[in-house]
Amino acid sequence: MPNRSNWLSALLAISLVVQLGCGGSTVVPPPPPNPPTIQAISPNSSEQGGAAFTLSVVGSNFLAGATVQWAGSGMPTTVVSGNLVTASIPASAVAGTGPYAITVVNPAPDGGASNSLSFAVPCVIPPPAPAASQTKARLGAYYFDGWSGPLTNFHFQQLPLGPYQDRQPFSAWQDNSPCAVEQQLATAHNFGIDFFVFDWYFNVAVTDPGENLNSALQIMHALPHRHGMQFAILYVTGPPFDVAPADWGTAVNEWVSYMTDPDYVQVNGEPVFFIINVGSMRQVWGSSAAVVTALGQLRAAAQAQGLPGVYVVGGFGAPDGSMGQHSLGDGFSIAQSDGYDAIAFYGYPFAPLPVNGVLPFSTLSDAGHWMWSEATLSSPLPYIPTAMSGWDPRPWNETESISGDLMWYSRTPQDVATFVQDAIAWTAANPQLRPESAPTPPLVLIEAWNEFGEGSHIIPTAGDGTAYGDALAAMLLGP
Repeated sequence: MPNRSNWLSALLAISLVVQLGCGGSTVVPPPPPNPPTIQAISPNSSEQGGAAFTLSVVGSNFLAGATVQWAGSGMPTTVVSGNLVTASIPASAVAGTGPYAITVVNPAPDGGASNSLSFAVPCVIPPPAPAASQTKARLGAYYFDGWSGPLTNFHFQQLPLGPYQDRQPFSAWQDNSPCAVEQQLATAHNFGIDFFVFDWYFNVAVTDPGENLNSALQIMHALPHRHGMQFAILYVTGPPFDVAPADWGTAVNEWVSYMTDPDYVQVNGEPVFFIINVGSMRQVWGSSAAVVTALGQLRAAAQAQGLPGVYVVGGFGAPDGSMGQHSLGDGFSIAQSDGYDAIAFYGYPFAPLPVNGVLPFSTLSDAGHWMWSEATLSSPLPYIPTAMSGWDPRPWNETESISGDLMWYSRTPQDVATFVQDAIAWTAANPQLRPESAPTPPLVLIEAWNEFGEGSHIIPTAGDGTAYGDALAAMLLGP
């Protein structure tokens, strides 16, 4: 009996001659050795009748001259690399209903077609879930608005084209479409989140071409359906995004234009406005009195539009930044003297000791509890607690600023849900620090909904599915 490997080699040697009757035959070439493969597309859905857009396809073995196929029709394609191609999709492609199959075909002689991924039209929006009606807390989540640019943008470093592809959100990597934003609004509300606090940046022209750091905020503001979600603004200070005194009036007018929206979050009847660092504001304006004047200008502009004022919440770069690691007293003092109404923090990923590598989530939650205890002891202003949903900055190689070490925290869905629950419990134990008294549900913040580069996210992803949101919802609906 012939050896099996010799038999297979003989078949390849005759190039798979196929008889076609009456003596006719043709030669069927073997399949290409390395056909293209698709791993992700962005965007992955669109509203029916939407605008033209650029489709990014992530995968492997894309050759020069490869073509993106939309339901079998070739689209104008740019091969960025062997792992990324983009295609120009006309509005006519999403005029009807889908889904549509997306493939990539390499040119002859290598040829070969990839697997297919599905592009949804119209946009798939989840129906309301029980946690959308929870009243245990007024729960907000910070939203990092840095996912509108091309996948080669530095914000996507090591994510779609690197080892952290499991952080791909269910709504696709980019959020620069109405469909992607609307999907996130409905999903977040179903997890029990009441509002997003959008990071807002001034002078966004300094970022990479094609990126708009305020894109998702602008899209939400224009959406007719927000699925019960509200929104607020966090002004991110620091170079190159500081608003200089000469530009303050322009920024104020833009902020107030959002505050007149009926879905803008209010605290004590006033639109709430967050500033990430009171120390940066003091540096830009030069004195406490000048900051008081600037915030007064913001409040006056809101009053001119029929609003009662603005409830201004300040944070600062503690404990890993400008205010030190042993006490929050200096930051509290600046916030009080500079005219803020309350205090809240963004993130606080500091370690008690220098460390390279992973730490247990309890270390991160202990940092949060320490900050809340500092507020209990010495905050002169109302305090809104923030629960971090994680910290894992390996995609961006961000080092801890005191020790210079690259560190991150392990986490589970239950870890995060319990931490948020602890923040809610802290407000109950410290009613004197609540911005709004009971029976209004307490204000609590989560950092963050979608900080993929820093590993602080609860949005559904390829790796985690809905586990983090489900755990949050279960806690909010529990006793």
